[in-house]
Parts: sequence; C-alpha cells; structure tokens
Amino acid sequence: MNKQAPLSVCKYMLTSITSTFFTGLLVISSVQASAQNTVSLPWALEQTLLNNIQLQTFPYDLRIEEAQVLQAGITPNPELSLSIDNVFGTGETTGVDTTETTLVLSQLIELGDKRQRRIDFSLSTKQQQISDYELQRLSILSETTRRFYQLLRLQALKDWNQRRIRFEAQALKDIKARAKAGNVLQADVSKMTLELAHSRIALQNLTGQLITTKQRLASMWAKDVTFDSVEGALTLPSTYPTAASVLNAIETAPEYLKLLSVERVMQAKRRLEEAQGQYDINLGVGVRRFEDYDDTALVFSFSMPLNLTNPNQGNILAAKIAEDKVFQQQKLFRQQLRLTLLEIHQAMMNNANQAIRLKQELLPLAKQLLTDTQTAYQTGHATVLQLVDAQKELFSIEREIIEADTAVYLQRLELEHITGQAIPATTMASVNALEIK
Repeated sequence: MNKQAPLSVCKYMLTSITSTFFTGLLVISSVQASAQNTVSLPWALEQTLLNNIQLQTFPYDLRIEEAQVLQAGITPNPELSLSIDNVFGTGETTGVDTTETTLVLSQLIELGDKRQRRIDFSLSTKQQQISDYELQRLSILSETTRRFYQLLRLQALKDWNQRRIRFEAQALKDIKARAKAGNVLQADVSKMTLELAHSRIALQNLTGQLITTKQRLASMWAKDVTFDSVEGALTLPSTYPTAASVLNAIETAPEYLKLLSVERVMQAKRRLEEAQGQYDINLGVGVRRFEDYDDTALVFSFSMPLNLTNPNQGNILAAKIAEDKVFQQQKLFRQQLRLTLLEIHQAMMNNANQAIRLKQELLPLAKQLLTDTQTAYQTGHATVLQLVDAQKELFSIEREIIEADTAVYLQRLELEHITGQAIPATTMASVNALEIK
C-alpha cells in the first residue's frame, strides 16, 4: 500500500496565512518518524513550514507593511506660529513699545481624499506582500515534495539494483559451477563477473546520491538528516486530471493571482497620484497683540496654492502607464500559462501511457525472454552473451518503469504547483482514456 500522500492531500490542507503567522496555519497533524526511522510527506511538509529559513522573515515583513498602513492614516499636525513685528526699529518704533505680536494656530486640510488614498495604497501593498508570501510558500512546499519524490526514486533504483546484483551473483555462481565441470568457457565466467562488478559500482553511486538527496530534503527545514528513508512508493495513480480541468484552474494560478494583486496596487497608486494633484488649503486662527494700543485682536488666515496646471500630471501619467502594463502582462501570461499547462499535461499523459505499456506489454515479454534464455543456456543452446543480454533487457525495462512513474509524479506536482490547487481528476478506465483528444 502506498503510504505517501500526494501533494494535493498534503500542502493544500493548510489554512490561509494570518497576521499572527502560524496561528491557525497548520491543520496537518504532526506525523513523526516511524520505528524504522522513516518520514512521510506530510511530516516533511510540516517541518518545512515550521523551520524553513526563507519563510521565517515573513512576520517581520508583514509588521512593516502594517506600520506603513498606520503611517498612511496619519493626518497632518496643526502648526503653531509666532511672529513679532515692529521691534527695535527707529523713530516711533524704537524699542518694544510698538511691538505687534501675532500667535496663530493653523491646520493643513487635505483635499482630494488623500488620506484614504494613502491607506488604500498601503493596504493593497500589504495584500501583495501576503500574496508574495503565499506564492513563496507554495514554491517551497513544491520543492520539498519534489525532493521527496526524488528520494523515493533513488530508493526504488537502489532496490532495483540490489535485485539485479542478487540475480547476477546467482547467475555467476551457476556459471562458475558449469565452468568447473568443463561445460562452459572461462570467458563466460569473466563476462558475468564484469557485469556483476558494473552493478556493484552502480549501487555505490546510488548510495552516494541517496545521501546527497536526503541532505537536500532535510535542508528544506534547516536540519541535519535524522532519518534513513522516506515512506511511499512511486506507483501510477488511479486518477488523472483532464486537460479541461487543468485549463479551468488558470484563474487560481498563484502567478496569475499575483498579477491581479499587482494590478490592484497600480490602481491604488494611480488614485493616490490623482489625489496628490489636488490642492490643499491651510486655515489658521490666532491673536495679535498691539503694545502701543495695549489691545489685542483676532487673526484669521487662509491659504491655498494656485494650481494653474496639475503639479502631479507626470506622476499620474506614469501610474496609468504602469497600470496598463500590468493589464497587458496578464493577457500575455494567460496565453503562456495555457500553453505550459497543456504541454505538462500532455507529457504526463505520455509518461503514464508509457509506464502502463511497459508494465502490461514489455515487462511480461522480457521476463519470458529471460526464462527461455536461461533454459536454453542450461541445455547449451544459448551463449552467456545471450543470457546477459536477456538480463539487461529485463532490468532496463524495470528501470524505464521507475523513471516513467517518477516523471508522472513530478509532472502532476508541477501542474498543482502552477495552478496552486489540487486539480480535479477523472478515473482512468484504460490506456486509451489517458490520451488527449
């Protein structure tokens, strides 16, 4: 039974990000290493979310954006001004007896709804920051899953190579016995010994790759390797998404949603620039003290700029162009995304077809060929070279099956990564059902 959960079951069981970051983030249950020191995909994804270095800075980035929203809502402070006239002059204004002292409290009043436009722009920027994080989180989860699948592939290849070594070792033992009896040449022994040596060298290489790949997987949660293997097996899934369901998921593709978020930011930016082009007024009220009359009076002030032309027209035009640019990028991205999804879907279907035909057609034939060749070799009707070729044919097909199964998993993962969701699937009734019409 395949214990490893697909990406659609694991990474999309996560709730939306909140301002407190991990509060309510995980709904995946904590899956610990088993008694055999193996880890599952849900456990690897959970550890990645909790400990991945690239995701640790998001709370700080979010707090910065929240501070920017706070800053955008601040209104101008009132201004207190003091002026003293007719001081230390000549003639009648000598000294301070004729001094006029004015104390005015003034307030800048923003027009054009500038404060709300600043808040809208900051909020849209904050939302874009969250969208960027969600995109980054999805990419990191996809990378963790990809490395998990690569480790499953290497484990399968190691098992395959060990089976090959056992088979070749037994064949070598039989050939040595026949050579000792004088029934075969010593060259047959040398040939099988050479094949066995090649397989053992390949096993050493796979063992090294396994160590490296485990380190790469553990690095996704910034820890050393504490496990021996991962759970699961790369076997063909029973369901596959249709081309139509893949294309329907374009609207939820994270990269596309990011462009929509950028468009909202550009719209908010344009509205802010338009508001900045509106004039503001300054109102003031105060008192004036006349020393020579020993009297006081109220003072009122009003000021506004004379905007004979819009002082922000260049910035408004630039914001409009940036908004149009994002809109064109959306159109182009949809076209490119459609083609990419269809190509990946077609490749996945091709690999699924190949894997099925390898298992149902070629693998039985290869097994029968090896059985017949072994029988012929025992009776002296086949050479050791023919026996080796039959063995190579069988093991070559088995490896092709492993690679085709891996390709199906990785391509389905890529579809879900691009679309940002588990794609609805249809039950596979036959090989022909996998073909795209």
